[in-house]
Amino acid sequence: MNVNEFYKASINRVVDYIQANLGEDLSLEQLSKVAFYSKFHLNRIFSAYMKESVYQYIKRLRLEKSAELLLANLNVSVTDVSLMCGFENSSSFAKSFKKHYKITATEWRNKPNDLSVNKSTPVQIERSEFSINQGSPVWTYHLKNTIRQVAIEDICPLTFAYIRNVGPYQGGEVLFGEVYTRLFRWAAARELVNENTIAWHIYHDNPNITEDKKLRVMVGIPIMDSADPSGPVGITKIFGGKCGVCRFLLKRDEFAGAWSWMFSQWLVNSGYEWDNRESFERCYGEKMINGNLFLDVDICIPIKAI
Repeated sequence: MNVNEFYKASINRVVDYIQANLGEDLSLEQLSKVAFYSKFHLNRIFSAYMKESVYQYIKRLRLEKSAELLLANLNVSVTDVSLMCGFENSSSFAKSFKKHYKITATEWRNKPNDLSVNKSTPVQIERSEFSINQGSPVWTYHLKNTIRQVAIEDICPLTFAYIRNVGPYQGGEVLFGEVYTRLFRWAAARELVNENTIAWHIYHDNPNITEDKKLRVMVGIPIMDSADPSGPVGITKIFGGKCGVCRFLLKRDEFAGAWSWMFSQWLVNSGYEWDNRESFERCYGEKMINGNLFLDVDICIPIKAI
């Protein structure tokens, strides 16, 4: 492993730790122990790789997470949201939030909003049915040209090998193709992949809130055996939990509309609300239907009861 790869593995550990502990104490001293560097050296290489200091990165993530929670969890007070996101008190949160977004947290919460990854025209529901299948609720929607089913699934904790990309990813077929190639070559060399392996896309940020150049997505695969991180490939734990899951056949330009449908049509009428975890896609590959290329994916939204 060369010096750059070694640094990348260290930064992956720190970024994973921050993401998993955003509401906890994240002092530079604590993070330096995760990275196995001095505080000065960590801040220097972190800034070089992430284009932000450790302090700036953590503060921005906390503000963006609070902005998302304010819109998604209306029954949680502004003060509780600030504490959940790691702010010491409501006054420091209020000052930081207004400086960053130019309006107060209450004004942000009360503005018209759509909890979609990208705004799109809502799909008109013609008829919907609710049933219980093997003890779990299932929603069946009869749309104009298709039927969609949303089921509740408990995702088991798992070990996850990934490559993280920071930057714009919408319409990024080339980007995802390159990341897939690097990840699967790494996994094949370690006998961690087979014909049944399913790739996941785990999204950390909401494109309606985070700047395109700072959007983070992890492309990864669940792995059963232990493995060591190597260069850009990191190893982390996915804690799992309850999700609303719907399977789609999508053209490349239809993903935003599908995500929007899940939030604006299903979630708001489901009896659940968005939970403070990352949303993700499980990707089953490509299908050619009547000369058109479709991507076969599960869209999975973390949820909890209202």
